[in-house]
Amino acid sequence: MVHVDDIHGRPIISARNSPHGAQSVGHMRLSARLYDDPKRAETIWRQLEQDPLVPVHQTFDWCRAWAGRPGIASFVIVVSLDGLPAVLLPIEVVRRAGFRVAQFIGTAHSNCNSPIYSQAFRDQADAEIMAGLSDTLQALPLPADILVLDKLRAGAGERAQPLLTLPHVANQNDTFQLPLKGSMAATLQQINAKRRRKKMRVSERRLAEIGGYRHLIADDAATATRLLDTFFEQKAVRLSRRGLRDVFADAGVQTALRRLTAVQNGHQPPLQLHAIALGESGGGPILAVAGLTEKDGHVICQFGSVDDMTSPDVSAGELLFYRMIEQAAEAGHRVFDFGIGDQRYKRSWCPQTTGQADVFIALNARGRLASALFGAKVRGKRLIKTTPALHWIAAKLRSATLRLKPNGADPNA
Repeated sequence: MVHVDDIHGRPIISARNSPHGAQSVGHMRLSARLYDDPKRAETIWRQLEQDPLVPVHQTFDWCRAWAGRPGIASFVIVVSLDGLPAVLLPIEVVRRAGFRVAQFIGTAHSNCNSPIYSQAFRDQADAEIMAGLSDTLQALPLPADILVLDKLRAGAGERAQPLLTLPHVANQNDTFQLPLKGSMAATLQQINAKRRRKKMRVSERRLAEIGGYRHLIADDAATATRLLDTFFEQKAVRLSRRGLRDVFADAGVQTALRRLTAVQNGHQPPLQLHAIALGESGGGPILAVAGLTEKDGHVICQFGSVDDMTSPDVSAGELLFYRMIEQAAEAGHRVFDFGIGDQRYKRSWCPQTTGQADVFIALNARGRLASALFGAKVRGKRLIKTTPALHWIAAKLRSATLRLKPNGADPNA
């Protein structure tokens, strides 16, 4: 039994074992249950995720694909407000820098995150309610030192992200978006439309000279497997050439992505694969691959890869983005999101940049130390990335370090 005093000194938080694989705590108007099997929360989860403000990365199908990887325990926290489900947090526990870290399920491969909120909770989520939520989360018997809620976007519809009433730091990486305007012509008016169309025509002309191309969309199991296998191969080659660790080589990561891209009974999977392949039938070499999600009009490019050796002058990656954006605009979607991380090609497409933030909730004394260390690390990284001189120095040091390592060695080792 766990007891914690509320802000008025009344001992009102308790945790107890449940015969249904959950543990519960309560605090004033808030109560919470901790499920050690995400499937046990599926009914509540699917109800809450219907809200268009819920990111695809916190939906049940997305998290189910990432949960259960070897050595990583997964949990779901369901917080109720006045007896009704109000907040849902899909959590995994990993080791980081010697600390036990509870974080969003699959966050290492997500572009933005948020707890799932009910409308009633968002309407009432003032500083007092959020302080109560923090106390309730701290009282749960999570096997962790710290709860890290990262990549939180500042807005949740017309309201601010409720968690940002708690202490937070700006994430080191921004995200980049292209608003969609119902047609490709209208969408391109936000950027350099003439240059974009010219670049697309040049790519198509060069591809026509070597047999043409096809924009493939994985709508069957065989195509999905072909495109994902190609992505893994292309990414491994590119990262190796840059001396970087291949974060997609892990067997658990590959299994999760295969689950997310699996086409079953003709139904579109959560993660749809696109590619540019040589030949009018698309049977030739694959030059570029990308994985897209779409939820409530928000399209996110989750990953991409390019073969820049077979036909380096055709700009296959740029052509693929052109075709995917064109399709998304004509489908009536609201925004094409290039995801987290600053790269030149994203800035060339995107007139909109969105910042994100990280919240650290210490669960014990070690967690307080972890919070200070993690916060300082994020601030340091952001300072380097947003200060040109520091970024230049860091890039030079990184290049020098990589030259001293064997080809393909982990630069973080």
